[in-house]
Amino acid sequence: MRLIDADKIDFKKVFGGNSEFAIDIINGAQRLIDTQPTAFDKEKVIYELQKCEDDFYELWCEAGGEQNFGEARAYKNAIEIVKKGGIE
Repeated sequence: MRLIDADKIDFKKVFGGNSEFAIDIINGAQRLIDTQPTAFDKEKVIYELQKCEDDFYELWCEAGGEQNFGEARAYKNAIEIVKKGGIE
């Protein structure tokens, strides 16, 4: 499985034509994609990572351990990566 930006698909280019049949195919393809579940919920992932980051930060404050600080920093970095979505 791979993630794609389905909103960028130009069905008129893919299927071409202005006939009634072509329009039916275009509409059907669009409905097919629109009814598929989202494979990746960016906001939910960020929320879960932030909860983990907060937990490790609390541990670091309580215990003062460098490992917990490193783990909290790793979560912070992961959150930034997810927010960017792989776009430079």
